Amino acid sequence: MEFAAAADELYGVLPAEFTTTRKRLAGDLPREEARRLTALRRPTVPAWAVNRLVRDDAVGPLLDLGERMRAAWSDGGDLAPLERERASLVEKLVRRARELADEAGRPLSDAFADEVEETLRAAIADPSASDAVRAGRLDHPLRHAGFGPFGGTQAPARPAGTGRRTEKGTARKTREERERKEREKEARAAERKAEEAEQSLSEWETALGEARQELAAADEDLGRLRERLREAEARRADLNRRAEVAGREHDRAARAAKDARRRAAKLAHDQT
Repeated sequence: MEFAAAADELYGVLPAEFTTTRKRLAGDLPREEARRLTALRRPTVPAWAVNRLVRDDAVGPLLDLGERMRAAWSDGGDLAPLERERASLVEKLVRRARELADEAGRPLSDAFADEVEETLRAAIADPSASDAVRAGRLDHPLRHAGFGPFGGTQAPARPAGTGRRTEKGTARKTREERERKEREKEARAAERKAEEAEQSLSEWETALGEARQELAAADEDLGRLRERLREAEARRADLNRRAEVAGREHDRAARAAKDARRRAAKLAHDQT
């Protein structure tokens, strides 16, 4: 397996499976490529969702639209129909990303879906973001600050003489928008913390699994050693018994030989 194929496979798995899969794939690569692979970062859930869209062959029209919009912007063309197409296409892709995430067993929260949308809009506006999305190996969502029509439409100018009520309404809307953005920011921060906790849990689960495997292997080794020890002890006891028997027989044979020599000497003496 080559590095590119391993990286593509790695960024196609669930974030919770990333660490285990990375270790497995690294074991099939040469040392230098394995080192490169282990340096790859685990994707956030929104980045993973966009990577799944790429593997679903769903982002081609989006990237094509981005090229057309950037060309139209450079040439001073009419962007209105392209902006309508962008809104429809992005909405469709976010909905598809939710479906794919549900199918994979990792549903997208509203905050994560918003980051998917921001990434898709960045891919339309920015060629480098487009290339990153096309590669299908995002590890974090993308964001584009915007320029001209890519940054969003301006609010219409307030007609003259609308009075104090309009100013109050505008202030209220501004405050509500600010509060909404704060809530979204807090929700995203909470999602990121939850994701970090899940990543930590996944890594510790992997470490626990490896430790349990090593412990089981050590128990097997210990069992084999204990069995060998029991066999050695039994063999030693058998040899000890055999040595005791041989010792007694040796002593008996020695006494018999001594008696036989003594009788032979006596008979020889009597004959003389």
